Amino acid sequence: MSEPGSIYELSADQLEEVSGGSPQLGIYRPGFRFREESLRYFRQCVGEETYVRAMSSEAGRRHHYVVARAFLSQADWEKFVWIEQFGSLDGFPGC
Repeated sequence: MSEPGSIYELSADQLEEVSGGSPQLGIYRPGFRFREESLRYFRQCVGEETYVRAMSSEAGRRHHYVVARAFLSQADWEKFVWIEQFGSLDGFPGC
């Protein structure tokens, strides 16, 4: 069993699920303009220590959205994706 907060490598199937390009809310589509804003939200959600560990991993340096998906709840993931697309939670359904 792995320790809580461990960084896991995602399989090709999991990566495809995360970056599959579907227009559904919560599915990541690479190429969004607001990466820094979404990373601030990710840091806020998981805390400084977990964020630093996650983003200093090879996966975090190469594919920030995969690491974010591994750590965020579904609701927070949907907000992360919204922020990557629009730069803030303004207009997010339910906010």
